[in-house]
Amino acid sequence: MSRNWLLAGLASALIAAAIVVLAIDVDEATLESPPTGPTPTPEERTARMMRTFVSRVIEQELRPRVGDLEGTRVVDGSGGTATVSRIIEGGSVELRIAFDAYVLLLDPNVTVENEIQADGTVSYTLGGDDAALRVRGTDVRIAVLDAEGRNPGGDAAGRFTFDLSGADIAGLAGEAVRNEEERLEIRPATPAP
Repeated sequence: MSRNWLLAGLASALIAAAIVVLAIDVDEATLESPPTGPTPTPEERTARMMRTFVSRVIEQELRPRVGDLEGTRVVDGSGGTATVSRIIEGGSVELRIAFDAYVLLLDPNVTVENEIQADGTVSYTLGGDDAALRVRGTDVRIAVLDAEGRNPGGDAAGRFTFDLSGADIAGLAGEAVRNEEERLEIRPATPAP
């Protein structure tokens, strides 16, 4: 083979290697880029957090465990406790829940996972004359944390005073104050298109 042929072969091999490296770098960059779309407002993030907190912690974890409770029961979370009192008046059922550094791992089979944290007292009332759901709390620390970073901008946390009501969890609406200064108007969830 002539020297020119060897140089041309070497040059084409270098160009092919550069294209492969460039293609790999482009693929990695697209995997690491954050998802596009509108950033949720503080109200939207807080409303999602409240709905997640009520549905996962109160509806799915605590209510079934105190369904026939008379008096008070201490319920262990993934960490911390929740002391629950169940009061029946007329056609309504009220749960008064005192969270003490309560943590709920959303998937206990995964080492690092999303979790919900709560500390403070929450009143959860279901039924009554209007058959509505009402959730109230004063100076309650709540956080829904995305430890794996799968939902950037989805974390929400703070100390909240809130009074929310609605026909169901998706319909919860009302006012919340975060960290004693930020007033948030919570609106019902809009159905996905």
